[in-house]
Amino acid sequence: MKPINEQFKLTNIIYTSIYFIVGVLVIARGAIYFPDSYTFVDMALNHSPAYCTFLKIFTSIFGDYFELPVVIAQYIIIAFGVHFFVQTLNNVFHIHKVGVLIIQLISLAPSVYVHNLGSAILSEALAYPIFLVIFALTLKLFVEENLKYVYKIGALLFVLILTRGQFLALVPALILIVGYIIFKTKSFKKHFYFLAILIAIPILTSFTERVYNKIVFDHFINNAMNYVHLIASPFYIANKSDINLFTDEDESAYFNLIYSSLKEAELTRNQNFKTGGLDDYLFYHFNFSEICNRRIYELGLSYYEAKGLNFIEQNVALNTLCSKMVGPLIKQNFKVWLKFFLKNLSHSFGSSKYMLFFGVLLFYGVLNLLKSNRSVYKFIVIATLFMFANNALIALVIHSIKRYVFYFDWVIFATFIILLNEIFKYQERRES
Repeated sequence: MKPINEQFKLTNIIYTSIYFIVGVLVIARGAIYFPDSYTFVDMALNHSPAYCTFLKIFTSIFGDYFELPVVIAQYIIIAFGVHFFVQTLNNVFHIHKVGVLIIQLISLAPSVYVHNLGSAILSEALAYPIFLVIFALTLKLFVEENLKYVYKIGALLFVLILTRGQFLALVPALILIVGYIIFKTKSFKKHFYFLAILIAIPILTSFTERVYNKIVFDHFINNAMNYVHLIASPFYIANKSDINLFTDEDESAYFNLIYSSLKEAELTRNQNFKTGGLDDYLFYHFNFSEICNRRIYELGLSYYEAKGLNFIEQNVALNTLCSKMVGPLIKQNFKVWLKFFLKNLSHSFGSSKYMLFFGVLLFYGVLNLLKSNRSVYKFIVIATLFMFANNALIALVIHSIKRYVFYFDWVIFATFIILLNEIFKYQERRES
């Protein structure tokens, strides 16, 4: 027993040391600022209420010296999220110690590599660990078929959506999982309220966002960029004749303003094809800021500024205008838009081959789950279902840059390790 105990102690020392070493690297690097960072610090409109509030607490306490405390706090939260996630996987699957360390390293990597989450003054620094904890709790819920985990998941998802709105996509995925358990156990009358909790989360986050904006900006409104982002791809694929879709004066004037600007800058899909440039999605991907931020958003604000509206009123009016125009534009060019959406979606996975791989993995997990109740298939279903839900929402609304989809970089490695672990355990049972 002594060698086993010594191995266990050594593994724990290595496991703990990894957190310590990564933490030192994060603190040594210090705070890293990106273009969005300053708007979070300034609590600008259309930004995460949760992360802005998080930063406000530190700036209020530490003043100009808030950076180091924020970095330390962010890394502690990330380390806790990764630890909870890794230990949950280990408790469910009894993974070999080497596999545990590999999953730990892969999960911690975004703290110091590429995204630098530990140091970054960005909402992803909080969103990533919260997402990992939600995933772990969802796995527990699914494996144990204990719906009481919905309380914890709901509370954390509420915070997560207020941190990164993209995670609204998890709500339908969770409804499917909880609905499956309720259907399987034939307990709808007894447990229907768990579905009600999940359905209520978007309503509660929307209301909370409005209250936050009322307190900070004195306007009881939601963040006003959703439809501005959503209309970017319909504008990109639009034709000049699409102006005939709009009879309202503001709608037709705004369409003409944006389309003319895009055409002048040679930023339309048709112009890219004529010049034999990049793939139509990649051209959009690399020029998204020029298309959406510089034209659809900034020219829209200028349009309403000329009408005498203040900054917040401009944002609200522009978002409302885009909400009225996006439907007709998508409907008019639906086939092109659908192909474009699928290209965006495949890019979010890395390529169409990777998307097919994860699609097959989801199908494999669902098919085997219907035959068997094994935890490994539940893990695969949750991981791939969450991944498709998130990536589909990203592809629908915005361009699929790594910043929005890195949350799932561990999936393929963890799946491989867990499947390999299950094979080894099966071989051991056969030999014993």
